[in-house]
Amino acid sequence: MSLESLSDFEKEVLIVNLKNKNDFSEESFIEMLQDLNVKYPYIVLAQARIESGRYSSRIFKENHNLFGMKQANRRINTAEGTQYGHAFYQTWRESVYDYAFYQSRYLSSATTEEEYYYIIGKSYAEDPKYISKLKNEVEKYKLKSKF
Repeated sequence: MSLESLSDFEKEVLIVNLKNKNDFSEESFIEMLQDLNVKYPYIVLAQARIESGRYSSRIFKENHNLFGMKQANRRINTAEGTQYGHAFYQTWRESVYDYAFYQSRYLSSATTEEEYYYIIGKSYAEDPKYISKLKNEVEKYKLKSKF
């Protein structure tokens, strides 16, 4: 099927869908976290806020990477490659799927919030104050109440 064979209406629908494919809002992100049933979604939301500079970093804007993740080579992932030293995704939603894969692989053993923070602190971030920043973000902005 070629574009020429599409009606004006079909072309408009296609254009709108392609344009909206990567539109980001925190509300749609929260909805996706709920749909995926991720563990501790308020912590994941705090991570995205911190890692993406509140959705303004170059890694988020150009790589569509909410979490500052590197491209995984030992687990399934949705990254298209690496750019600026971080995983590159076609859409921000793919970075959420990738985080869900990461969580499933490395964080599934956490049965409490503190265990989750502990595992993240040992394996996720290079910043030694990362966990205290995450906890502060969760409490300061009452992120638990969003879920």
